[in-house]
Amino acid sequence: MKKGLLLFYLALSVCALADDVNLGKSVISPDYIEVEKLKSTKNVIVIDEKDIAEKGYKNVSEILDDVPGITVGTSGWGEIDIRGQGEGQASKNVQVLVDGAPITLLLNHPYTANYDIVPVEQIEKVEIIPGGGSVLYGNGTVGGVINITTNLKSMAKPKNKVGYEFTINQEKRYYANIGEKINDNLTVQLNYSKSEKDWYFVDTFDNTEYFAGGFNYKISEKQAVALKYSRFEEEGKFVKQVNNKDLKNYGREYRPNPSNVTVGVDENKQKIKKTISGYNIADRLEENWKGTYSLNINDNLDLSIDGFHNEGHFKNNPFEYEEDQKIDQKTNGLKAKLNYKYADKSSVLFGLDYFKQNASINYADITTRKLKNGDVPDTAAGETVNSWGSILNADGKSTYTANQLNFDYERYVKALYFLNVFKYKDLEFTQGVRFDRTDWSTYKKAAGGWGVVNGTSHRDNWNYELSAGYNYRDTGKIYARYERGFTGPDGMQITDRVYVDNKKATVLTKAEDEIFDIYEIGLRDYIWGSAFNLTLFYNETDNQMDRFYHFTDGHLNMITDNLYKTHRYGLEISLSQEIGKFSFEESYTYLMGKSDYNDKGKAIKGEVSLVDSGLKKVPKHNIMLSSNYNFTDNFSAGLTWKYTGSYNNFSEENNDEDGVVKSNTVVDLSLKYNHPNGLSVYGGINNLFNEDYFGYVSGSGNYTFVVPQEGRSFFAGFSYTF
Repeated sequence: MKKGLLLFYLALSVCALADDVNLGKSVISPDYIEVEKLKSTKNVIVIDEKDIAEKGYKNVSEILDDVPGITVGTSGWGEIDIRGQGEGQASKNVQVLVDGAPITLLLNHPYTANYDIVPVEQIEKVEIIPGGGSVLYGNGTVGGVINITTNLKSMAKPKNKVGYEFTINQEKRYYANIGEKINDNLTVQLNYSKSEKDWYFVDTFDNTEYFAGGFNYKISEKQAVALKYSRFEEEGKFVKQVNNKDLKNYGREYRPNPSNVTVGVDENKQKIKKTISGYNIADRLEENWKGTYSLNINDNLDLSIDGFHNEGHFKNNPFEYEEDQKIDQKTNGLKAKLNYKYADKSSVLFGLDYFKQNASINYADITTRKLKNGDVPDTAAGETVNSWGSILNADGKSTYTANQLNFDYERYVKALYFLNVFKYKDLEFTQGVRFDRTDWSTYKKAAGGWGVVNGTSHRDNWNYELSAGYNYRDTGKIYARYERGFTGPDGMQITDRVYVDNKKATVLTKAEDEIFDIYEIGLRDYIWGSAFNLTLFYNETDNQMDRFYHFTDGHLNMITDNLYKTHRYGLEISLSQEIGKFSFEESYTYLMGKSDYNDKGKAIKGEVSLVDSGLKKVPKHNIMLSSNYNFTDNFSAGLTWKYTGSYNNFSEENNDEDGVVKSNTVVDLSLKYNHPNGLSVYGGINNLFNEDYFGYVSGSGNYTFVVPQEGRSFFAGFSYTF
């Protein structure tokens, strides 16, 4: 049935091309001047609110996962992987922003989180810069940059909209957006969203609430200020992953086993135990403030300054009993941009980035009391010491103490950059340079007697960009670009655990930032009645980091070092057509990569056979076909066919038959009716053929752990714009 549907789609597309063609837009203009400057020699992907509403997306992860070349969750729970970074690298090689302010997680250990903090009904656009943006955004952009633009971005046209959506037996969501132009100078906007969702397994749920508000004030004809605030709260209970054997035996009725955990120490220095359910607890708070000042100095010179602050916490572990075991995070900073137009189609952008990101997790470690920890026995209470140095109570039982552990991180970024765009006749050139100074500070007091580290790692980097484009006809352009980018260590990699003078110590790592060379060529044109985009890319590094155990002088150390030389390459093809009442979109992505040990890696870890068939957890092939038919001016139907190819679940050649994760195909159907008075009614079926597949797979054989994806689901909703 699915193959027949695919053949029908292809035949319909070919036949339709024989008719008169009205070509649609292939690129929607970005909202940000820095992204606008990349557009001439870069394929910037823009998904607007119309696409989001018609396809029934429930969160940002679903939006991104429908973009070929992007997978969400494949490389790790909640992780966004762009252009095949693979497990262990995906979370480090992407930058995520909301309304231009960074929200990229500083810390992904011991807990991870997703980026679903803006409800889809509050999103105006999602802009994706695949594989680049190093000059404009700095650290960790070899995968790409994602900018989520909310409807508070400009507020030039206030929005009044209410809506409700439900997915049968899964989710209900409602929202209200109220805006008003008070006078010629002042505009205000308030937004509210609430969602109640049942997850895949029994007794699991996710409830979220979102509020946002802001105003835009026009000071004069040439200057304006805007202030925005948002608050996102989440609470829920879920299963992060399940053993494949248990999934087959219990299906949706699977319940994790309860367990007894130690939650503290009582007055008798004995453990306090508590039974927990085994489910993971979702607990999240995210608050964002952003202020913007814009000034049109003259016809050729514009200034904008963004100040931002966000803070909150997230927790997705089984520890439901206490306030700790959560990651707190905070970001403060500003971005300033000055754009000077020195010719009709040429301009240079100067930028300043200045921000601090903080993350911390602090909790108690319950250990036995020992003499070497500074404890002494209370002989009056009958305490004694055994041959292992443990302090026993009068009954001969071990006694315990709660040791506070601290993991505090700070990344302080100061950067200056410029990006010049020069156009001469049919030629376009960009040149950009960025100097990035990053101070990585950490205070760690870890378990196991590894000591305290309290220091700062100073890291300087230069990023470069050089590109050229040629408009060989009115509709056609070819371009080539080069970038030099970097990725710094994450919170785990910034320190090493080593023995110094035969004593345990935690020290700042000596590993260097990963340096990437990024190459890309592209073609854009209208060919055979189709808007056509083709991109070929290649990137490489010879100093990729890894954190690993290593014996040195008879001791087992955990260190970070630059061990690998890695290259990634691939192609992206997208086409779109508008033919009468039909519109079509087709895309294909091929991703491939390989890691080898560099000379340092060979010396430390030896000649290990790394897999030749690709990086770990990177689907090689992705295909997306979608069509839309307008029955009338107000009523339309859409169909999307998505194929995600198989991929390796291993990093070395000594794998077994369970080491390859199978491909999957998902088909979605949607219907929408728009009444001229502002009422929209829509619905559809996601996963029409009830494909059984996994979003994440780890391990193999009897020890395979998976995250199952939802089967067939029916959704419907309405919205009213006034």
